[in-house]
Amino acid sequence: MAGLLKALLPLRAVHLSAKAGIDRVCVMLDETELMPALPLGDVLVEELGVDVPYGTIVVITEDDQQTVQATDEDMSYNLGIIVGSALLDVISRGTFPLQRESSALYLMGCSYHNMANSSGLQHLGLKPMHFRAGLAASIGAFWSGAGTSRTDTSGLFVQPDFLACPRLRSYLKTLDAGFSAPEPDQIGARLMHFPGGTRSHGEWLALVETAVMEKLGAHNKRLCDS
Repeated sequence: MAGLLKALLPLRAVHLSAKAGIDRVCVMLDETELMPALPLGDVLVEELGVDVPYGTIVVITEDDQQTVQATDEDMSYNLGIIVGSALLDVISRGTFPLQRESSALYLMGCSYHNMANSSGLQHLGLKPMHFRAGLAASIGAFWSGAGTSRTDTSGLFVQPDFLACPRLRSYLKTLDAGFSAPEPDQIGARLMHFPGGTRSHGEWLALVETAVMEKLGAHNKRLCDS
C-alpha cells in the first residue's frame, strides 16, 4: 500500500494503525492541530518516536485491516479514499478561486480516475474499479453534502465511472453555476502526475495549483474561441 500510495501521491507519508476511532482509513497532515498549538507531527515524535518531517501526510488505517491480510481490492478501495481525502484537502485550503473549486475538484478526480488504468499501478496490485469506488465515496460525500458515503442517497456516486456520468455533470452545474470542465476523456492522467520524486505537501500543492489552473484556463479559452 505504501508503494502504491507514493506512486499516486508523491508525498512524504507516515503509516500508522489505530484500534478505535477510524472508519477504514483516515488521512491527516502533520500540521493538523489536535489541540491549540499542538500539531499531530509533534505528538507522534514525542509519544511514538516517529520521525515526521514538516509537510508529511499521516495515514491511519483501522487496526483490523492491518492484522488481517488485506486483499488488493480492499487496499485499492482504501487508496481511493486516501486520494479523495487529499484532493478535498486541496479544496479546503482555498487553493483555487471559489468559483472554480467544483471544476478543479472534477479535473483532479478525473485525472486520478484515468491514472488507475496505468499498467504500472496495476502491476503493483491496484484494482481500478475498487480504487475508483473509494474515490467516489470520498468525493461524492463532499459533493452531495452527505458528509459520509454511507448517508448519501443521491445515487450519483455508486458507479466506478461516476465522473463520466452526464447526470453528475448536470448536477454539478446545478450545484455550482460556475462549473465548467472538459469531458473526462480529455483529462489525462498526466495532469496529476508529477515526476521528480517525493515532495513536501506544500511543494506538491503548488504543482497541483499550477497544473489545474492551466488546464482550466485552456478549457475556458477554447470555449471563448468557439
